[in-house]
Amino acid sequence: MPSPLTDLDLFILALVERGCATPYDFKSRAGVSVGSSAPVLARLEKSGFINGSEMGVRDRRAFSVTTSGRKALESGWKDLLSSHPSDPDAILRVTYLAWALGRPNAVLEFIAASAATLQNVATTRRAEAIQFEPRAPLMGGETFRWLKANFEAARLEAQSGALKALGGTIKKQKRKAR
Repeated sequence: MPSPLTDLDLFILALVERGCATPYDFKSRAGVSVGSSAPVLARLEKSGFINGSEMGVRDRRAFSVTTSGRKALESGWKDLLSSHPSDPDAILRVTYLAWALGRPNAVLEFIAASAATLQNVATTRRAEAIQFEPRAPLMGGETFRWLKANFEAARLEAQSGALKALGGTIKKQKRKAR
């Protein structure tokens, strides 16, 4: 039995279903590098979730989703909503999946939960930073850990804030669509 599909696998599968048929399409339309999309496309094709065309001009291949790929996409993305990723790309991929599959309420709930997860991790990093606060005149390895923990906390707080703002924008889009 094949392993469960990752958020990246399902994201690529959803993009293929919505018209990104070639690695160039992934790069130009979705900002996904060929280096990221090519191995996923190969896995999805080997698993029978997509079909690839014969090699064309400049070794170009186009892909389409199979019936089993549609079923995998429809059933697989829901599990990701409870996965609590802290990686921004994973959060955005799951957000896209829920939005592309027409689940705006799930999008807003997932974004709010993800923002809270990032904020919780930031709080943990702030607590770690306190433990390693530099004590002058010593500038040992703890100083670097203090710098890194503070930087990570600030980055996570900013990402949490950005997700909250994104949720607000999506909520406005949802209202306009009504």
